[in-house]
Amino acid sequence: MKILIDKNIPYIEHFFADYLDQIEYFSDKDFEIEKVKEDSVVVLRSTYKTHGKKIPNSIKFLCSASTGEDHIDKERLDKMKIPYAFSTGANAIAVKEYFLSTLALMLKEGKFNKHRNSILVIGCGNIGDSICKTLYQFGFSFCVSDPFVDHVWDDFRRNDQKSTWNDTSLSLRSWDPSLVGTLYDFIDMNVQGYGLNLITIHVPLVLKKKHSTKNLLRKKIFERLPDGAIIINTSRGGVVSEKDFMELDSNKDYIRLISDVFENEPNVNNDFLEKNLFGTPHIAGHSQYARYEMTKMAYENVVNFLGYKNNDRDSILEDKIVFFDKNIFDQDIKEFGLPVSLMLDTYNPKLDHFECVSFKNIRDKYNHRIGYSQVIIKGCDDVSDKIALEKLGFTVEDS
Repeated sequence: MKILIDKNIPYIEHFFADYLDQIEYFSDKDFEIEKVKEDSVVVLRSTYKTHGKKIPNSIKFLCSASTGEDHIDKERLDKMKIPYAFSTGANAIAVKEYFLSTLALMLKEGKFNKHRNSILVIGCGNIGDSICKTLYQFGFSFCVSDPFVDHVWDDFRRNDQKSTWNDTSLSLRSWDPSLVGTLYDFIDMNVQGYGLNLITIHVPLVLKKKHSTKNLLRKKIFERLPDGAIIINTSRGGVVSEKDFMELDSNKDYIRLISDVFENEPNVNNDFLEKNLFGTPHIAGHSQYARYEMTKMAYENVVNFLGYKNNDRDSILEDKIVFFDKNIFDQDIKEFGLPVSLMLDTYNPKLDHFECVSFKNIRDKYNHRIGYSQVIIKGCDDVSDKIALEKLGFTVEDS
């Protein structure tokens, strides 16, 4: 059986080393799945959409090296009884790190203040939940909106028994009318009571009427936010209404947007991108570590389907050695509540700002970003400092 694989998926030769004679590469731009004649397994990225395509019976298994699922017509595949799989959760750490580095940047630039402002996390799945735990561990004020998660409060209490719980630290609400009315009411409440200044979005693009996330953040939301509010969208294009954001009067409604995802990718609206504080080409989940894990999971899905042996591989990722500077660390913690210098030296998302014409080329080739876990910190002797660094995902070597 042939294994057809998108040529821009990294680390393929590393994981599929024993099966290279079965592999044929394709480009998502030119791939015509309808013309596949020989029985095949197809491994693609989220850049290839199967909706509207006539999938032949020669496709025996479809595997996406991505965590997002909206590019796959699952209903059609179910009807054809073609199994499929995703690299679910493999990029959660990378998206969390993207958010944390963006938060560090906002702190350093004075656009967010830990002592005066709070954060709204929309979506509390793998990514949102992990972000909430880190925010809680570092004493940030935040709240959560997710209609499908009602255990967040209990999870925090159970996992952090030694901490004194403060009701203002976490407020679990939802855009589900049965819980709080609307997301509008929720934001109104938090703007007034919590100093809401930053929103980070971690939801899938859902088009069904109930719990739809299409244009979840739109004009009525923008109008309720305070001047200087920041929205970070790493979820999917279409969750934030680009049209409504474009219609905002920049002098009257001073809302700042940081977008990693866009409507109509890869054809990004240049006017929309220019109105962002900055934008990145759908790479929030693309640290080297995350891409390695996504390909690893895709490999495991394929060999499990084919009944092949799953051969473990030693990691080929390179680590970055950093020598701990306690003076800078202490100064950052005191001023910002996070080691922003270390975080931004590891990854500064602003440096990935792009031009629209380069979106696809950059995204296809993007694999230079070091994940926090790839940073080996030496010379940190203080136990509390080491614990703080490890909570962020850094690796600390004993002296």
